[in-house]
Amino acid sequence: MKVLHIIWSSGIGGIESVVLNLAIAQQKNHDIKPVLFAAKSQGPLIDKAKEKNIELLKGNFKKGSSNISKLNDCVKLFSQFDVLHIHSFNPVIALAAILSKRKIVFTEHGNFAFERKQGLLELISKKLQQLFLNKFTQHITFNSNFSKTTAISSYHLNGNSLSVVYNGVELPPLIHKEKQTSDTIRIGFVGRLVEVKRVDRLLESIVAVKNKSKIIVELIGDGPQKKNILQQISKCNLTDTVQLLGFKNDLSNYYNQWDLLIAPSSNEAFGLVAIEAYSHGCAVAVFNDGGGLAELVNQCEPTMVFNTIYELTIFIDSLIERSIDINKTSLQNHRRAFSQKFSIAQMESSIKQVYLSL
Repeated sequence: MKVLHIIWSSGIGGIESVVLNLAIAQQKNHDIKPVLFAAKSQGPLIDKAKEKNIELLKGNFKKGSSNISKLNDCVKLFSQFDVLHIHSFNPVIALAAILSKRKIVFTEHGNFAFERKQGLLELISKKLQQLFLNKFTQHITFNSNFSKTTAISSYHLNGNSLSVVYNGVELPPLIHKEKQTSDTIRIGFVGRLVEVKRVDRLLESIVAVKNKSKIIVELIGDGPQKKNILQQISKCNLTDTVQLLGFKNDLSNYYNQWDLLIAPSSNEAFGLVAIEAYSHGCAVAVFNDGGGLAELVNQCEPTMVFNTIYELTIFIDSLIERSIDINKTSLQNHRRAFSQKFSIAQMESSIKQVYLSL
């Protein structure tokens, strides 16, 4: 079975990493021949795919252009495959997929633009996507139940061929390693510094902590909200408590050292950071409007889903006072075991069943 994975960007963000990992896993399956098609042809994904011996075809699409001139070439290319697995919507690519008369699987990765107002062109594209999903796709997968529910409402989906396939995560070896005890509670955050990550809620919860000398908060990430976050840290007199460390490649040492990861996002599609933290035995705290994040934490450790900033502050106070122990060996082992449900192999197996059902 020849499968073409179609993505827009050649970057190496969340969607691109998931698709590349899926293709690598599928390459080990002799029943599937995966190929990547990147509409935009400049970015680190090109080299990453080459390193892993994954064939990648360049679409040479231009941002801000209609790209209608690419239609015929795409139709010819797409017709060479048994299954077109589309991971982001573009009208020209969607039309080419329809004209190729191939089986179409679409994965909704949860890009619903909650954090910003959509312009006219985006709204038109959304209407076209609604038509495409309802009339021309054979199956739609979602990276969480939250994404599924949101997409059904947003695109008025009426088909029965809908399924949730959680993202596969590169997991470290399952090692039962206890965290070292310390008088200081270490709290972490990992994520791009954008509005939807709601770092402001994390900082507000820390402001109200009674004994801030007993905690260290480390924020890992970069992005457009960096200046605002630094201003909030200064304004709230948190410079001795909160450190903004910037982007880091290897997070394992941080997850192993932290007592608690706070993921304060709202409407997160999946929650990769929670699975990464769990794989190291680290506890994760989220808010109940966290979307896919709250969905995952509810499955693993439901008492760590908070309704308000005040509730989270009270919880942190209890950690400082040692009235709650979140580093028990049994809890760490439970988190690590839970993370194993989200392996890349499991994702690949679920996606294969989708292909076979077409």
